[in-house]
Amino acid sequence: MRQVHDNLWIFDQPLRFFGVEIGTRMSVVRFGDDLLLHSPIAPTPELRREMDALGQVKWVVGPNKFHHLYLKPWMDLGAHAWASPGLAQKRKDLQFEGLLDAHLPWPDELEVKVLESLPFVNEAVFFHQPSKTLIVTDLLFNIPKTAPLLTRLALGLGGAYPGPSASNLERLAMKRDVARNEIRTLLDHAPETIVLAHGQIIADDATAKLHKAYGWLGDF
Repeated sequence: MRQVHDNLWIFDQPLRFFGVEIGTRMSVVRFGDDLLLHSPIAPTPELRREMDALGQVKWVVGPNKFHHLYLKPWMDLGAHAWASPGLAQKRKDLQFEGLLDAHLPWPDELEVKVLESLPFVNEAVFFHQPSKTLIVTDLLFNIPKTAPLLTRLALGLGGAYPGPSASNLERLAMKRDVARNEIRTLLDHAPETIVLAHGQIIADDATAKLHKAYGWLGDF
């Protein structure tokens, strides 16, 4: 566990993807006594105790079509789930409260923007206003040099190492005109911290590093 702000925490768990350790990260945002879990990880007994110490888990969020593995265990514990567009069609076994592009039940201090430049992923990004933190999942990778060799090789082949970097999926499949406007909007928020799902969080020069990671888009 790491506390990013008075009401923002991150929790990491190991995760292998096709045999490659890439790790994954959950962000927890607190509003009063209510907690929102962004890209939730497995609710181990230890993690549940830590959540109980912070508040009550009220909402869980599947922020894109790939980050949904542990939604159901938290829903079974009473959390209400919200999904990125397209995820409900992929997870027909889950009963979502609504989409992240609709009216949302938590306070406006946590902004949500669904990116339309990569429909294959349909990622929703979050901006926590009090801490000026941008929360993303697969929009950005920041795999450290200390990561296992296989991880660095695999992510390097995918264009996502060294970081901070977008992967080849973004470079090849993004609708670039749409992406320029969307990345520009994120840059205009001037994030001071970027929390991402895979790799180290970005706590220094976050806005400049986001700009550099998407420099291949051309002028914003």
